[in-house]
Amino acid sequence: MTAADFAALVHAQRTGVGRWKACCPAHKDHSPSLSIREGDRGGVLLKCFAGCALDSILAALKLAKRDLFAGPPPSPAQIAAVQAAREAHQQAARAERKARLDVLDRVEKLQAVVSALGAKLVRFPDDDAQGAELTRLLHAASDQLHAAELEADKFYPMRRVSAQEDGTSGKAN
Repeated sequence: MTAADFAALVHAQRTGVGRWKACCPAHKDHSPSLSIREGDRGGVLLKCFAGCALDSILAALKLAKRDLFAGPPPSPAQIAAVQAAREAHQQAARAERKARLDVLDRVEKLQAVVSALGAKLVRFPDDDAQGAELTRLLHAASDQLHAAELEADKFYPMRRVSAQEDGTSGKAN
């Protein structure tokens, strides 16, 4: 197979004459890290800048080293395997993206609830029964907010640092 055939197989983007970049099929790639190039003797040169070994890249595509040299194009089975792997990768990426957005949405909603409860609570005297119930609800909502923020920090570890640099605390008051 030629470098152009390989590039088409992994839906690579052309970066120059005889050069392409693509997401590496051997690992969960969010931005293109696989460099594809035509070799001097017509072979395909591959380099994953995330560090994947050539054997791992080829195994993910169900190819052999001999397939990187001029010869027949990839078989329909190889093309189908690559397409199935790509679809699975895209589904996983969509699910992760949705989880990230869901946790940020939950943090935002819980911050609004905690703020609203706090605003209502300041209007009640300390010995009022409704004030005691609002205090209990405020604590429960604050606990849920804290748990949601911890979950959001797994996805966005710099989220609170960025908020503090902007002058906001990153937490509900």
